[in-house]
Amino acid sequence: MKKELLIASALVSTMGLASVAEAASSSFSGKMKVGVAGADNDTSSDATTSEKQLSTFSVSISETTDSGIKISTGFDMAEEGSANDPSGLTLTFTDGSKLDLIEAGNASDSHAVSVPGPSGELGVTGTSTHNAPSGIDFAGGGDAIGFEYHTAADAFGIDGFKAGISYSNGGNVTAVTTTDGGAAADSSMGIGVTYVADAGDTSVTIGAGYSTGDYTNTLADDESVTHVGISAVTGDLTIAAGFASGNTLIGKTTTAQDDEMKSAEVTKLGVKYVSGDMTFNVGMASGSARDQDIGNDGDTSADDTYDSTGASVDYVVAPGVTATVGFKDESVKDEGATANSSSGSSWYVGATVSF
Repeated sequence: MKKELLIASALVSTMGLASVAEAASSSFSGKMKVGVAGADNDTSSDATTSEKQLSTFSVSISETTDSGIKISTGFDMAEEGSANDPSGLTLTFTDGSKLDLIEAGNASDSHAVSVPGPSGELGVTGTSTHNAPSGIDFAGGGDAIGFEYHTAADAFGIDGFKAGISYSNGGNVTAVTTTDGGAAADSSMGIGVTYVADAGDTSVTIGAGYSTGDYTNTLADDESVTHVGISAVTGDLTIAAGFASGNTLIGKTTTAQDDEMKSAEVTKLGVKYVSGDMTFNVGMASGSARDQDIGNDGDTSADDTYDSTGASVDYVVAPGVTATVGFKDESVKDEGATANSSSGSSWYVGATVSF
């Protein structure tokens, strides 16, 4: 009997079961941030202190067809407070180009130059309604029904050049024509380019993008946001700057919004230096915008503004374990008046454990 069981097991393992499909390749990664944060806003004489515990767990799934096209997707089971966030579908072709489908993103934002800034869970949380941008990727874009195409490296025969284009059009939101009817993103298009060149001992990266779109409310101005940035890396030193300007809906969301962000602009500057296991970051941001009701183009209210400076030190304690100490100072104005509840200083001390 034992011999018959061994023969049956060998046949099953050799031939397989026709009803069982082979699984695609998968991997997972994640991290856990644990620390203490403090904030001292300008409305109170007493600083607040709170614990920070933020987890991220991501699953990546992929497989390659016989023709060499890689099909990949994935999801976040947890992402620093949110959960079950799918990542759409990506096709990677044999020439290195990629096509994102569903949850594709905005090609303009994809080519925004990364500007160093302080790390850690920093920020003063207040009740101000200011809407000045703090990052150069504030374009809203459209909904998840669309695509984003990324060229391969050295596109069009130009060394160091990459480009991308995106488009989305949900077409499932009823149009409105009143000032208090709100608005949601309807269709959008984005383009972006990145060029990397060597200048002696320095690697220079230039990125730029443009995003445009219309909304379900015919009284809302179309989105029109442009950004440009430059980064220079010399050995362990990185210096970068970015600038963006334009008009968009407030909130970067497909949910109906009652306000527009007009004449918005932001400038970011940052420096990063790596010395062994330590990384030093210093950064600043300065933004302004005029938020107003949809259709109220005659609004003469004062601008909202946002200014911040900060610095941090990261130290690799062990493989996958990084300790962080950071500080940031923020100054916010809402309709031209200082928003004390959102202005002040904050600090963070903690560690990130990754796997």
